[in-house]
Amino acid sequence: MAKPVNLLNLGTRENIHNTNLGIGKTFDIIEALSFMDLNRWDDDFQGDTLHGGYQSTASGAGSAAAAIDTGKLGGQIVLVSGTDDNGRSDLSIGRHYTGEQGALLVARVKISAITTYKLEIGFTDVISGTDAGAVNNATTPTFTADDFCGVVADTDNAGGATLVLLGVAATVAAARVDTAFTPTAAAFFTVAIALQDTTMHAVIMNASHEVMYRGSLALAITKTVLLTPWLFVQARAGSATRDLSVDKLHVRQHIYT
Repeated sequence: MAKPVNLLNLGTRENIHNTNLGIGKTFDIIEALSFMDLNRWDDDFQGDTLHGGYQSTASGAGSAAAAIDTGKLGGQIVLVSGTDDNGRSDLSIGRHYTGEQGALLVARVKISAITTYKLEIGFTDVISGTDAGAVNNATTPTFTADDFCGVVADTDNAGGATLVLLGVAATVAAARVDTAFTPTAAAFFTVAIALQDTTMHAVIMNASHEVMYRGSLALAITKTVLLTPWLFVQARAGSATRDLSVDKLHVRQHIYT
């Protein structure tokens, strides 16, 4: 069984220090070795070129795959949906993560506008270029993906701009959970998704890192299916592009069950 993750205490240094196993160089060694137990991916999106390990696809007039947004404080990328109705852009890393290993994703993002848009942040079972979004309908819900879990907003569906928790395990949809959190246009917010076998835990924080939502979704994913981190933005009306900016992406899981 995957180890539970405290989404509000993602660091390890203090926890190791509190074990009183040693001081000085011994502490340094123990701290360093703790990261040997994790697969991890961290990106602040600094530099002038997006890391070649990502996969990103865009479709529609004026759309653009993920790219470094030059000159932004601390480093950012942007996914551009373009001006077509249902134009889109997405980002994946690769199918390396599972619920069984306690996969965790943290993304700090902002959306350019919260009208006529669709957003997906979480884990899915195929890489970029395969599905035009993991979710078909956020109300029912129905899915393109066989396995997906994460937070979703879709103004074409009931709930509109408000984020909801959705999951599907081997094509069986989990019950939808409303978070009551609506992003503010052009303001950063943080989404943390932690998997514990078939359960998804979620925390949403606003631009000031105040916790706005904390909850879980049972039977959200098949625990042994390989998953990729997934970010997706889509325009829901013609002539209005929707841009998803990503300031920080952190993904990790336990090496051992």
